[in-house]
Amino acid sequence: MCFLVAGALGVVWVGPTLAVGAYASPRLVGVTHLFTLGWLTTSIMGALYQFLPVALGQPIASERVAHATFALHVPGVTMFVLGVMRGNGALLLGGIATLVTGLVLFLANLGVTLRRAERRNVTWWAISGAAVFLGVTLVLGAALGVNLRTGFLGGVRPLALGTHLHIALAGWVLLVMVGVSQRLLPMFLLSHGGREHFAKYAVALLGSGAAMLSVLHHLPVVGRELPALCIAAGVVAFLLQAREFYRRRHRPALDPGLRLAAAALGMLAVALPVAAVVLAGGGTASVDTAYVMLVVLACALFVAAHFYKIVPFLVWNRHFGPLAGTRPLPRVADLYSQPVANGATALLVVGVATLVVSVGAGIAPAVRVGGVVFAAGVVTESAQMFAIARQRP
Repeated sequence: MCFLVAGALGVVWVGPTLAVGAYASPRLVGVTHLFTLGWLTTSIMGALYQFLPVALGQPIASERVAHATFALHVPGVTMFVLGVMRGNGALLLGGIATLVTGLVLFLANLGVTLRRAERRNVTWWAISGAAVFLGVTLVLGAALGVNLRTGFLGGVRPLALGTHLHIALAGWVLLVMVGVSQRLLPMFLLSHGGREHFAKYAVALLGSGAAMLSVLHHLPVVGRELPALCIAAGVVAFLLQAREFYRRRHRPALDPGLRLAAAALGMLAVALPVAAVVLAGGGTASVDTAYVMLVVLACALFVAAHFYKIVPFLVWNRHFGPLAGTRPLPRVADLYSQPVANGATALLVVGVATLVVSVGAGIAPAVRVGGVVFAAGVVTESAQMFAIARQRP
């Protein structure tokens, strides 16, 4: 949550840079990684430690390694972001080394856990593929980080940057979203009996697209357009699977978390035609930047939506559950204010919409306004999460 707040405030700070589409600016690169490494990756790691033992029936291989991962990852991200923004070579390289060490430990721990699991379902395949592409993302990211000091990539830097970005989002983040949503959305929506084959298509298409992009990115058509088509088809399959869950739900009224998740999925749908424009070369630098912002923030909101479901449940289960039957207890939904959560959801969605439109149009004052609205939503949700974490009987 601290990384998310820092990223949201960073968006306000780099508003003028966003408006001109200077996506390679060190400040903008640093803020982007507050979302991708700081918010999304940290949240995914924490969620998988809680989720995999339930979904696969296999406990995490080593809790000590998990704690070591956290102890390395958080300072690693912090040093890396500060090193990029300040142009401090020692801080940058130290951050890369710390970050990579932590993520390698995470991948080793995750790999042993997945190998021991007997259930090889859609979730298993999605998480396994995501682990592979996180490794690829690390290699490309480390090369780009070193390039900031040495410039060894030369003219291929834009190609390496685009490849790194799309493998990180499609191969790592979206694959995890598909695998985790396959279990969590039906549970939260009380959706049963729906078709689940779209998730299989999503995993196969996203994985195939990310794999082709990893190996063939230097080739025209086969290395770019074909992977893009596979990834886009995978996103469509994911959206169709989510639509199936929402359509068959037995809970007619959606709570703030499920509304925010639906809005985030809608943003991913909007990103598809924008991606086609960017791939065809018909967009300006501002449009390209708006496209990346839309995808990153859509994924960020989808994760933020699940915090409204998971954090209250964990707190209730830990502190209130043992007292069940001995005294009157609040419901899980009573641990936070629904109207305040609805307000946070509205601020987040309106903020992202304003940001994307104003960045695409290159209107600097509107970018700042959108950033402030988005940051207000982030701060509101973060305050609620910290308040929930302090709830006791």
